Amino acid sequence: MAITWSPQPGPQTALLTCPIEDILYGGARGGGKTDGFLGKWLMRSQVYGGKCKGLFVRRSMPELDEVIGRSQEIFTPLGALWKAQKSTWVMPNGAILRLRSLERDADAGKYQGHSYTDVYIDEGGNFPNPDPIDKLNATLRNPHGIPSSFNVSANPGGPGHEWIKKRYIDPAPFGMQPVTDDSSATRRIYIPSRLQDNRLLIEGDPGYMDRLKKSGPPWLVQAWLMGDWNATPEGGLIKAQWFKRYNIAPSEFLRVIQSWDTAYKPEQVNDPSVCTTWGETRHGWYLLDVFRERMEYPALKRAAASLYEAWRPQGVLIEDKGSGQSLIQELRQGVGVGQTKVRIPVIPIDTKGINKVDRLIAVSSLFEAGMVYLPEVSQWSLDYEIEMTIFPLAPHDDQVDSTSQFLKWAHENSASFDHAASGRKRVGLVASEERADSIRANQGYGTVRGSNDFRGY
Repeated sequence: MAITWSPQPGPQTALLTCPIEDILYGGARGGGKTDGFLGKWLMRSQVYGGKCKGLFVRRSMPELDEVIGRSQEIFTPLGALWKAQKSTWVMPNGAILRLRSLERDADAGKYQGHSYTDVYIDEGGNFPNPDPIDKLNATLRNPHGIPSSFNVSANPGGPGHEWIKKRYIDPAPFGMQPVTDDSSATRRIYIPSRLQDNRLLIEGDPGYMDRLKKSGPPWLVQAWLMGDWNATPEGGLIKAQWFKRYNIAPSEFLRVIQSWDTAYKPEQVNDPSVCTTWGETRHGWYLLDVFRERMEYPALKRAAASLYEAWRPQGVLIEDKGSGQSLIQELRQGVGVGQTKVRIPVIPIDTKGINKVDRLIAVSSLFEAGMVYLPEVSQWSLDYEIEMTIFPLAPHDDQVDSTSQFLKWAHENSASFDHAASGRKRVGLVASEERADSIRANQGYGTVRGSNDFRGY
């Protein structure tokens, strides 16, 4: 049989040979985590044969695309069959590996009737709490005497930082030491793998380390590069002192924009749906209101209509994904606002699979430059500021997502301004009502007063 993959000496070899069932592997970026998992599945499917049945999970489908591409490089030359519609590999001996995304925590419940010999949770730090992970762990069962294998990979600094550190790191910070969970008698082990352990990446892409050093604030780079789970965010990615404050909002804005982060279910375990309302001036953005509530879809649609009526924004940003897709379609068709039916100017947003941390990092300079204004006093400002300043270690990130979505869009789609020499001090909302109506009539919704073309990012 052809050899398409072999473990690198060190952590990858330890991953493949470790007899302990519950393993945290990695802890740093560039440590060869995904390759290690695919290689371990390949080895176990060859050792235990067609009775092997595996599940490989990432948080979202865009994240899974990379895994699919790499698995094709490793498995196809061996004669494995890729069933794209089912996102499943069938090995020549009949062993099966399913590649799945788990964007909603509740989806883990769909696997409760399944039985697997192997489970691989790649980038487990993208799960804010361990509940879906534990549900997948419970699917490990087989009547064939094959030792079960449960594997989680993670980097420090993600939404799941706290629970992963408590479960796997704190009992043995340096790793390579089996520990026992007193409450369940489960044996676990942390196998650290860092960039310097991945010689193939270092030799094949010598500039990767330098790029990594420029990809975030110092504490996060320290965590990613060294696998340092004790590197602290010193208050998070956003510092409280970066916010500007206002007692009275300006009487006039260039435009008002709302930004929605929609959730799926109203239960406490899920994030709420959030709408932030922003007023734009020449010197920055004023956060005017935060709506945050767990609710089912019909209530979400009513809330969107009500908030539109209250603020009459020139654009409403909604991520074109999940429940947001239905909301976009219905708001564009028209909803009841007061006594009339109004088509709301929705702007679909495509995040292009960029993760939450990187999205906030991309706009962090706007906070640092003092361009984001919060009210001195409001009923929602304290909760908002706490979430913003402890992310990515916050239990929820809905307000963060709504904010980073707006700031990235607003920064890339600035309203048109007249120069001061023209004698016109305000342009946009007040000065261009007729032009805006003409634009909407000709181009439909998704265009905002003050610019010719606003698209999602």
